[in-house]
Amino acid sequence: MATFYVGQEGPVNALALNRDNTQVAIGGRNVFKVYKIEEDKFREICNLRASKHLNLSFSCNDVSWSWTDDHYLATAATNGHVCVWNLTKMGKAMQEQDYQEHKRTVNKVNFHASEPNRLISGSQDGTMRYFDIRLKNAVAIFYSNTESVRDVQFSPHNPYTFSAVSENGSVQLWDVRRSDKCQQQFAAHSGPIFACDWHPENTWLATASRDKTIKVWDLTSKLTLEYTIHTIASIGHIKWRPQRRYHIASCALVVDCSINIWDVRRPYIPFAAFNEHKDIPSGVAWKEDPHVFLSSGRDCTLYQHTFDYASRPASKANPQGVSLNNKGEILYAHKINVNNAIVKAAVGIIR
Repeated sequence: MATFYVGQEGPVNALALNRDNTQVAIGGRNVFKVYKIEEDKFREICNLRASKHLNLSFSCNDVSWSWTDDHYLATAATNGHVCVWNLTKMGKAMQEQDYQEHKRTVNKVNFHASEPNRLISGSQDGTMRYFDIRLKNAVAIFYSNTESVRDVQFSPHNPYTFSAVSENGSVQLWDVRRSDKCQQQFAAHSGPIFACDWHPENTWLATASRDKTIKVWDLTSKLTLEYTIHTIASIGHIKWRPQRRYHIASCALVVDCSINIWDVRRPYIPFAAFNEHKDIPSGVAWKEDPHVFLSSGRDCTLYQHTFDYASRPASKANPQGVSLNNKGEILYAHKINVNNAIVKAAVGIIR
């Protein structure tokens, strides 16, 4: 399977796959399209910005595709609107709902995985709003009491729970049935948190921050920090790799244009890296196949990647090392060949 891409008229801020992974929606300030994913190319099937009725609601910060009805997309707009789009309609009628309740930019929208018509949003105004897309107004408002909410994600393990991460470095867990108070709150990072992602199998929540770390929290009974990954730049997007318990993808906000796949047990060197983007990548979506994923970027592209074309940074790491302690002992490590075939690590101490 080959890596392929399609160029756009402007930077892409977000992407979302439909439930059977055959179509992808992308959104940006000047881009809002739906593509069919074919064997070796993307085929455009809908350009929502081709409408004559363009306004700021078409400028997308984020896009989410309904898990229960392929006809519905939701977008987070820079003007504070949350819009719901019906792909079975034409022209202005495609915009089925235009919620104007947020006071500032909406950063994230997320459809519920099992509850039809349910949608949540998180905004710079510090609130999260829970919608039934059949109704004209939000059914619940959640106040984070922080400067802004950067990401909101429904839990795959509990239909009533969602996580929210904020500018002040805190994580909140909420029950959608109770908007007066969050279930749990904890300080996770020393800087703003830009993204979170629930593990599809474990009760783990990964968080990514400007402090150049990705942290994995076990939320079973007692809150535990399970793993910390150290990166070279602020992290803006993360996504767990399907069918690989310890692997997670990340995109930086600055400096690094690579998409890195990490094994959380090895916190300093990525397991794999994809270097196709020429500017900062803006999101990752896995196709329920651990070997294939899609990405979007500020370089005005949409890519499909396969692991056949990944670079392996760990394989290029120096396998030799030396250290000196205060007793004058030298610890060294190097590779040795066994039977001219098997390579092992040897460790020794020189006194």
